[in-house]
Amino acid sequence: MQTIRNLFAHMDWANRRLIETLRAAPADEVIKAAKLFLHVLQAESIWLTRLRGESSEGLSIWGDNADPAACDALIEANGNGFRAWLDALPEDWLDKPIAYRSQAGVPFETFARDILIHVALHGQYHRGQINAALRAGEFEPAAVDYILFARLGGND
Repeated sequence: MQTIRNLFAHMDWANRRLIETLRAAPADEVIKAAKLFLHVLQAESIWLTRLRGESSEGLSIWGDNADPAACDALIEANGNGFRAWLDALPEDWLDKPIAYRSQAGVPFETFARDILIHVALHGQYHRGQINAALRAGEFEPAAVDYILFARLGGND
């Protein structure tokens, strides 16, 4: 369970570092990267909603409003939401199936552990794409590797 908590602490830390990097780059130069970052945050919100047993069908997985204030609000809500959900989660619930519907309304059941691993890996995958886009635009990418997080004492 501690490993999963560490992954989500890292996710929150990486999201906060990345928004600062995006904020420092000229907005018109990083539109694609900012939209992809908003997708990461919206996906996190959708999965958190599903884990809570609520419907995510009305939530958007892709959006255009990637301004820093909108991203800041999602980062805060997602970070606090996952932290609270994980803190209240009995360890034996990690292998409990969670019933939910996809954004298209298709019903699924997936173990909580698999959902949590997916959320962490999905975000890391896209943060890599965002950093590649920043580098292509000649901007310094955000250092968001897990090992840096660990070295800085983030998983204490």
